[in-house]
Amino acid sequence: MEISLSNFTVAASSHSGEGGDKFVEKTKPLAELNELGVHAKKHVGVGVSVREGVGADSVGVSVREGVSADSVGVSVREGVGADSMGVSVRDGGGAGSVGVFASADVVQSTHDKVIAGYWLVKAVLDVALNRGANKNKLFRGTGIFEDALEPDSLISIKQYHLLLNNVQSQTKGADVSFLLGSALAAQWLHSPMHVLQTCDTLEALLTHLVQQQIFRWCSIPFCQFQCFTTNHKVMLIPQLTVGGAKLAQFVREVSFASIAALLKGIAKQRVSVSFNFTCARPKNIADFETHLGLKVAFNCPFNSMCIEKHALDEPMSTPVIHSPNMVTDKELGRYRLFERYPLISLPDYVRCHVYQTISAHNMGSALPELAEKLAISPATLKRKLKEFNTSYRQLSEEVWRNYALVLLSVHKANNEEAARQMGINDLPNFRRTVKRLTGKTPSELRLSNA
Repeated sequence: MEISLSNFTVAASSHSGEGGDKFVEKTKPLAELNELGVHAKKHVGVGVSVREGVGADSVGVSVREGVSADSVGVSVREGVGADSMGVSVRDGGGAGSVGVFASADVVQSTHDKVIAGYWLVKAVLDVALNRGANKNKLFRGTGIFEDALEPDSLISIKQYHLLLNNVQSQTKGADVSFLLGSALAAQWLHSPMHVLQTCDTLEALLTHLVQQQIFRWCSIPFCQFQCFTTNHKVMLIPQLTVGGAKLAQFVREVSFASIAALLKGIAKQRVSVSFNFTCARPKNIADFETHLGLKVAFNCPFNSMCIEKHALDEPMSTPVIHSPNMVTDKELGRYRLFERYPLISLPDYVRCHVYQTISAHNMGSALPELAEKLAISPATLKRKLKEFNTSYRQLSEEVWRNYALVLLSVHKANNEEAARQMGINDLPNFRRTVKRLTGKTPSELRLSNA
């Protein structure tokens, strides 16, 4: 049994030679992007695959030359299965060998302004003011000024984090997170995300929503998804950009509600999605079911959203909508976010790097190697991760924990098979590792209902 270890980042493979990772070179803009002034990076799927009869120029979407409609801009090594949704694999690498971004594309500070703030702040105001918050107190300490926000305004991770803290502390009601997620999704037609309505299938739509960085920074900037596939399902496990327990559940609820509403809003059809939470069954279960549907489970081994594979093959046959308030192609070209595409947060870059150690069956710490790739010292890397309220050890254990949980609680792998997949040579060490990572023995995890 081989588990599909899909990457959670955009298809931006780094090309390695003897000198290690090289910067992904830029090429001249494609014809479709000339009017926008958006520069595509070589070997990077910039836009979305478009339905037949929809002109790329009309919606500001570009398709790489030679990329088929069903590849949805994802770069994979020859021979890698189609189930590895969103995988970026280097030539010559194994199935789990994940391409790493060039260091210039890594957001290394929470003060870097990379979030498309206009729509996110607007959604926050729409929800929070209706739930008793004071506008001045919402913005207090954030450095965000409403009258200075423009459609191409960028805010920092730190600013958005402070804003969400203020929302959580000042609003009334246990459903604010779900309302915020729905409010974020409701603006898709007027934001850069309107180009997603040209996707061929639900799989293409979902892939871009959760794995293309350009859309991530427009909608759910604090959540990146780790993707696993089984024979029948695609599982998306949320991984947070900023650590800390205070906002964690709030951000997960915002992200899940936003994805669910976007799938329904853009595809114009209800998608059968199930949601799993590690927390106990809450008192406000009605809020979960109202915004996420009836397929909600609690006390699960890990947080996740699951979609049946057959549902992802459904075509998107809805007509392309043109709104008077829609962002035009030429306006898209002025977005500073597009000019800096793609960007990946430092915690997600670390997780991506850990995946490489998994594919190499290497349980040891690779922090010095990672610091070298980023052209910084190990001490500086630790300091930068602390700014995100996390550490290399926490991120590494998170990736290994999710991998162990999927192997044992979903695939019900026996100890020998799971140990082999995790690159652990002796079974006593395997059992100790699983117990340390998950708090449960392999046998207990196999009995759990994931």
